Amino acid sequence: MIKNFKLKKQYINNQSGQIFFLALAALGIVVFTVLSIIAGAQLYYQNSSYSLNSEKATAIAEAGIDKALASLNETGGSYNGESEVFFGDGSYSSTVTDKDAGIKVLQVTGYIPNKIESKVKRTITIQVSKGVGISFVYGMQVGNGGLEMGDGATFNGSIYANGSITGGNSSIFTGDVWVAAGEALIDQQSDCFGVNCQDYIFGKSIDGQNRQDVAQSFKPSDSGALNKVSLKLKKVGYPVNAVVRIMRDASGEPDKNEVLATGTLSANLVTSEYSFIDVAFDTMPILVDGDTYWLMVHAQSLDSSNYWVWSNDLAQGYTRGIPAWSSDWQAGSPSWNAITGDLGFVTYISGAGMSVNLSNGSRIDGDVHANTIIGKITVVKDAYYQNLDPSTTVQGTKYPGSTDPPPINFPISDANIIAWKDQAEAGGITNGNIYSGNSCTMTLGPGKIVGNVFLGNDCNITIVSPVWITGTLNVGNSTEFSLDQSFGAASGMIIVDGRSVLGNGVNFLGSDTSGSYLMFLSTYNSIVSGQGAIVLGNGSINGILFAPYGGVELANGASFKEIMAWKINLGNASTLDYQTGLAQVFFTSGPSGSFSLIKGTYQTN
Repeated sequence: MIKNFKLKKQYINNQSGQIFFLALAALGIVVFTVLSIIAGAQLYYQNSSYSLNSEKATAIAEAGIDKALASLNETGGSYNGESEVFFGDGSYSSTVTDKDAGIKVLQVTGYIPNKIESKVKRTITIQVSKGVGISFVYGMQVGNGGLEMGDGATFNGSIYANGSITGGNSSIFTGDVWVAAGEALIDQQSDCFGVNCQDYIFGKSIDGQNRQDVAQSFKPSDSGALNKVSLKLKKVGYPVNAVVRIMRDASGEPDKNEVLATGTLSANLVTSEYSFIDVAFDTMPILVDGDTYWLMVHAQSLDSSNYWVWSNDLAQGYTRGIPAWSSDWQAGSPSWNAITGDLGFVTYISGAGMSVNLSNGSRIDGDVHANTIIGKITVVKDAYYQNLDPSTTVQGTKYPGSTDPPPINFPISDANIIAWKDQAEAGGITNGNIYSGNSCTMTLGPGKIVGNVFLGNDCNITIVSPVWITGTLNVGNSTEFSLDQSFGAASGMIIVDGRSVLGNGVNFLGSDTSGSYLMFLSTYNSIVSGQGAIVLGNGSINGILFAPYGGVELANGASFKEIMAWKINLGNASTLDYQTGLAQVFFTSGPSGSFSLIKGTYQTN
């Protein structure tokens, strides 16, 4: 009995010991869990605090970027940065360095709470250009003068032309052919003169008026397809692209439910001086003589530093419409307010439809889009048209009754050209002709040459952009024009007002840095003279050719990077090759002389 009692007592003691250790283990788990929760909360708090401070540092750095860009423009480019500026809950430091002649690098670091005792910092780097970025969507773009091809000529690639395409026997296109609607004919226009001209500002709040939408009504004199419009504008700073709409009228106001066409007003085409800027649309609405329509421009934002200015005629000389503004054209019941005057604009109606007219044995390997297709030709793919010659063979699908393709504008405006000429003249003026023999080496520019330039064979010409030649340019064989290496990734131009005759193997090269190009720009008017603006020999052109009012005559075997002209002529048995369009080219001389962000250069770390 006593023995059993001892065993029972021992059992109870052992069980109590186990319970004690189990209690200690449970307590340990609870303590560990609580401590883990506290540690997690602390870590979460620290992470949240760090994330918040990181966002603050980034915001402060972006504010520093805005300040640096504004300071560059205020000082004409002499701003070099600041060691530390206190802003909000922290501070920032900034540096400005020259990448090359046309591009600066802005680096700004934001600190929390300050530079010396920084717990968090974020750095933003961007590149800015005192110039204009231009996108060349098409490797070849032809204006209303169209394209003429001789017998046996071959065009390797696709083409978009605002004018008709004609060709001799056995002409070949290896890509698609697009021919836009008929030549643009002026229908309505409004302008001002002298003291009657007044600035109408929009894209900015003025005396409590949020002028985001501005419109001008008009009545066509002729019925037809709206080809394009031109707006007399200038800009302050660098506003973003605006949206242009053609709308029906509803009781004397724009009808928000009847938008007939939409287009883009490219800010790059507008400068700080007034000029008529073309806007093309995604479709060409049919306008009816005598009906009222509205031309409306929507500024994408309201910005006190970057906004638009529309020329306003206080004399109210336009009698077929009125202007108005609104803070929100898409509101449930938009409020439109009267403007005293008439805004400067031009509307264009399309004339007779353009055509593709090729002779016997010709072939188009891609699709064809044109009002009229004429000739005993073979279209390998599909044809979109209103009129089709019975002798034309379409191997793909026919789409009769198709709408004419809308015209496309050149990516460079008259305002851009004027700004570049002004900068060239500011670089210095040289009076008299320039002559040089064979194997010459020289540097031209920046500056304006009042006279003609004659260069021999095998010359090497360095261009410090911009160069403006008011007379003619005659160049021998195998001469190269190269942009000065100091321009780095930026591009430059030669502008020639007279005719240009270039020999075989003449080439235009950039600075030897990727993304840099030299543009040869002719302002010669072939429409008036009937003569070609640029006559090219055989060879490959690595630069950009642009003749907005001129014809370009290409020799056999011509090859180029980018060409745009009012008219292009291709001789017999010639082969024309071109590369794809250039996504974006930056020119050191800009339309407004303001530094602006180069897209794709924003970096943060």
